[in-house]
Amino acid sequence: MFDMATSQPEAPSRVLSGFEMEALRQDGVICAPQVLSQAWVDRIAIGIEGTQSAPSALGEILSLKDRGFFADLFMWLENDDFRHIVFSSPLARLAQQVLDSPTVTHWYDQLFLKEPGSDVPTPWHHDLTFWPISGDQIVSIWIPIDSVTSESSGLEFVRGSHRWSNRFKAITPDYNSFMVNPELEDMPDIDSNRDEYELLSWDLEPGDVLIFHPLVVHGSSGNSSSNMMRRALSSRWVGADVVYDPKPHTMPLPRNHGLDPGDRLGGPIFPTVLSGE
Repeated sequence: MFDMATSQPEAPSRVLSGFEMEALRQDGVICAPQVLSQAWVDRIAIGIEGTQSAPSALGEILSLKDRGFFADLFMWLENDDFRHIVFSSPLARLAQQVLDSPTVTHWYDQLFLKEPGSDVPTPWHHDLTFWPISGDQIVSIWIPIDSVTSESSGLEFVRGSHRWSNRFKAITPDYNSFMVNPELEDMPDIDSNRDEYELLSWDLEPGDVLIFHPLVVHGSSGNSSSNMMRRALSSRWVGADVVYDPKPHTMPLPRNHGLDPGDRLGGPIFPTVLSGE
């Protein structure tokens, strides 16, 4: 059994360069090659296998198994491998460098799996309008377990869109209406007007990660490849300025989170992995 009390996050294989940090500020996203060891990639793959064999109730709702799409979140609460990743992997230290915060808290983990031939897209969206939190120190780290290309549903990002003033309706892969806030704008039809946007995407190998701002607009097509599985973990982290801000049309949280509106994110569901270092 993994012991959270004695764990310490490892250092990443390398720190982010000044050039990468500036690109993240300007573009809202970077590809950071080879910051995770193969051992951590393998550990994530084992965690994914465990989650697939025993998905949460929410994972059962989010997945579209007849279309080759599997999703889950808050896996670390039930899966010892994902718990080990939260508390011992280099992800917290990567987040700490990006957030420039001595305190780093785990927001949640999320799994996205698209089998070869899956026609399920990830609609264009930005993440913050999905979430019942407020603050500036928020980052997502997207970790591929397989080689990823545009054909196998690699993510695309609208460069600099995190600096737009717009806030767009949250749209899920199954276009579930409960998260669509009618007070927010519709996402522009980016696919029909691709020449109007500067789109960023990368082919990825295991060990590479994408690091991005919660307001950068991103999405992906289905997995049109015939033989490439696309398994990816999104690891979300926050700094000291992020608070619980319940709003309608945002994702449900585990009921025992114990937070009141305005509380700094923390507690047993949102553990502080690095504090004051």
